[in-house]
Amino acid sequence: MSKRSNFALKSYIKTTIACLVLVFVALLLVPVSLHGLANALGGWLAAASVLIALVAATFACASIVVLLRYRRGTRCVEDLFLELNRSREAAEIEAAAHSHASRLRRWLARRLLGHDFVAGDLIEVKPWVEIRATLDERGCLEQLPFMPEMLPMCGQRTRVFRCAHRLFDYRKTRRMRHMAGVVLLVRAVCGGSSHGNCEAACHTIWKAAWLRRVEHNDEAAPLSAASGRAEARTSAAELPLGTTQAPPYACQLTQLHAASQPIEGFSATNFLRPLIAGNVAPKAFMVGWMTHLFNQLQYLRGGVDFPAFEDATRADAAVETAPLQAGDPIIVRSSAEIRATLNGQSLHRGLYFEPDMLKHCGRRYRVQAQVKQLIDIVSGEMLTMKTPAYTLRDVHFSGERQLFNAQYEPLLWRSEWLRRDVD
Repeated sequence: MSKRSNFALKSYIKTTIACLVLVFVALLLVPVSLHGLANALGGWLAAASVLIALVAATFACASIVVLLRYRRGTRCVEDLFLELNRSREAAEIEAAAHSHASRLRRWLARRLLGHDFVAGDLIEVKPWVEIRATLDERGCLEQLPFMPEMLPMCGQRTRVFRCAHRLFDYRKTRRMRHMAGVVLLVRAVCGGSSHGNCEAACHTIWKAAWLRRVEHNDEAAPLSAASGRAEARTSAAELPLGTTQAPPYACQLTQLHAASQPIEGFSATNFLRPLIAGNVAPKAFMVGWMTHLFNQLQYLRGGVDFPAFEDATRADAAVETAPLQAGDPIIVRSSAEIRATLNGQSLHRGLYFEPDMLKHCGRRYRVQAQVKQLIDIVSGEMLTMKTPAYTLRDVHFSGERQLFNAQYEPLLWRSEWLRRDVD
């Protein structure tokens, strides 16, 4: 175990012990206050002691959760949040039975999300003729463009993957924003064919007005895939060309700021939305919030947050030089090896190493695709990478670090952060 790893562990243990000691002292003060002081003063002090004990116990539980996650990370076991939220992965949602959301939950969804869809709902994308009627002269509904890459989905059935109410604004404010009435669909990923073959592979964002929920008693068959492709070819010319002509390009992510609103400070509404939407499983939701509370405490006392890099060390094996191919088995290098490749801003050749990627260190995956070009969300220009990046199969931004951001974007990896799995 490296020095940095030891330092992080000591910080976590110190916080845990301090919280447990505070719980003990606060509870000890309760009988002392009630029996050793005047009635009024003793009562107030006892009540304050109970409150302090409850708060300290909450942070102690949060610290224990982080210690458990840390331990799993050192053993290269799947992160606790990812394990508990596995039921929200695309394959699990596809395999699950029809969702059975209660009337209360759908009512809450209408109030908090702007629609009554929840994750797992079987839906049918409306025909193009109905979608076209909702769009303005720029091909947008409430500033969100309907992109040509989405046309083949018209008339098709799939399931709701995420309710995309909470999104990160890369373009202007670089803060979280709220977009009402939108969802992500299972496997509905932009191929970039109408946007210069952008390889970002973002999930397309769908307005509720473009979808309808399929009920149990609805026996109407959806259009065939061939029919959907034919409709896409005949209707593509009807979309405004301003979104696909370069330079610059305009897509749903470049327009996200215009199509969304700022998120107000903490509120019960913001707290409940991920659960009502079904974006996160209840146990994973609690683990995420416990970790967030722990990191807030660590920030206040100057401790190490979670997850943390280990001290930079040289890679044990040679750094990859030959290009990786789709399907290649790889192992994500340790955080110590990856840290050695980064500058002070956690960048390697201009690519940021997202802290959420630390969840995957030491884990085995397969390469999904090589990424050489993608649209700059700020400028709309197509960027060509001098050094290619890679996406990994079933590895996406979990959203936990941003309190359950729903974008679920693929994470980009440099070859220096990976090594071939030869076992």
